[in-house]
Parts: sequence; C-alpha cells; structure tokens
Amino acid sequence: MKKRVIYFSTFVLIILFFLFLNGERFPFFFQDVYNSFFRTVIEEKRYLLFLRGLKATLILSFGSLILSTVLGFFLFYLQHTKKKIFSFLSLFFVRLLQGVPVTVLLLIFYFVLFGRSNLPAIWVAILAFSLYYSSYISEIFKGAFKSIHQNQIDASYALGFSKMQTFQYILFPQLCSFILPVYKNEAVALIKSTSIAGYISIMDLTKASDIIRNRTYEAFFPLLFTALIYFILCSSVSKMLDLFYRRINLRRNFQS
Repeated sequence: MKKRVIYFSTFVLIILFFLFLNGERFPFFFQDVYNSFFRTVIEEKRYLLFLRGLKATLILSFGSLILSTVLGFFLFYLQHTKKKIFSFLSLFFVRLLQGVPVTVLLLIFYFVLFGRSNLPAIWVAILAFSLYYSSYISEIFKGAFKSIHQNQIDASYALGFSKMQTFQYILFPQLCSFILPVYKNEAVALIKSTSIAGYISIMDLTKASDIIRNRTYEAFFPLLFTALIYFILCSSVSKMLDLFYRRINLRRNFQS
C-alpha cells in the first residue's frame, strides 16, 4: 500500500512540475495533451504501427530467448566433454562473442554473413541475439554446475539412481535454483537489446515509435508508449521467472 502511495505521489509531482514549466499555457494544457495523443496514436490509425512493432518485438524476444538458452546449454556441454578440441572451440567462441558489441554483431550478420541471402531480417536478428546471449547463458550454466559438489552425484549413484534420475531429482532442481536469478537478468537484457533491431529495417517497437515521431514531429507519446510496453514486457518476464524460482527453490521450501 505504501509503494502505491509513493508511486501516485511521484506521478502527481511530475504532472505539477510540467504544469509549472508551462504556466502560461495551463488553461490549454490538457487540450494540448489530447491533441498530441490524437495525432501520434489515433490519427491515420498509427496505433497499428505500435501493434505491428509489438508483434515483432515479441517474436524477437521469445524466439531469441528460447534459442539462446538451448545454444547456451550446448556450449556449456561442449566445454565439459572429454575431447579438448571441442572444449577449446566452445570456450574460444564464448570469449569471442562476449568481446563484440551486440549491435556490431547484428550488423555483421545482416550485411556480411547473410547479405546476399533471402533470409528474412527478423530471423537474422534472432540468430544474432541468440548467439550473443548464448555465450552469457553458457557461463550461467557453468557457474551453477560448479556449485554442486561431486559427492551428491556419487551418493545418488550409490543409492541406485540412474544418470537420468540423478539429473531429474538431484541436479536439475538445484541447477534451477542457482541459474534462475542470474538468468532473469540476462532475459531482461535480451528483451531490451531487441530495440536495436531497427538498424536492419525490422519494424519493432522502437522503430515504430521512430516512424511516428518523424511523421508527427512529436516524441512524447511515441517514446512514452514504447517505454511503458518494454517495462510491462520485462516486468512480466521477471515476475514469471520469480514465480518459477519460488516453486522450485528447494532451500527456500525447506526453510518454510
């Protein structure tokens, strides 16, 4: 309840601040706000651009998140194989991706690697984001796996557990409890990083707001709506991962 009061008070203070700056136009303030909203959202059905951008952002975000998780686990697995060549290549690949800005990687994929192909830009972006964040997700798996003592695995084998049962009942719950808090941060970072997809002519949320701003010469509502949509999207993903974390966190459940 206190948080809601603080948020509402902050919102009121912001409104009063803008009214103070525009004191001479105070009688026309709300009319100006309505006119700006109408021009940037309603006129010429510009809200459809936001919906189109939201669709592209959702495809980019969740497609890249799923693929990067799979690739990250694969890179982690290669680093723990007995063949040193695979381990070396996986580690080299991870370090290389972590040393390149995601924007540069996206441009390399679009203009160099797939410059002459007919692959849609959105799939090029998914591949670029997935590879980039798979390098960080593999490190998350690596750190979580190191936190589990080998004695637990040996004890499960001594009790007659198979490898699959050991992973299902011993390793997986503990791995998730270590992975999810850090994985949540990477997931949110990935979603926000998709805002650069407009560099390769993808109509995402940021690109849609930029087009509306160029047509109407007004930036307030396009950028405000874009920020709010990203905030809601990132908060929803964060809350879902927190909920899943509370359900599988064995240490928390044991203490409660």
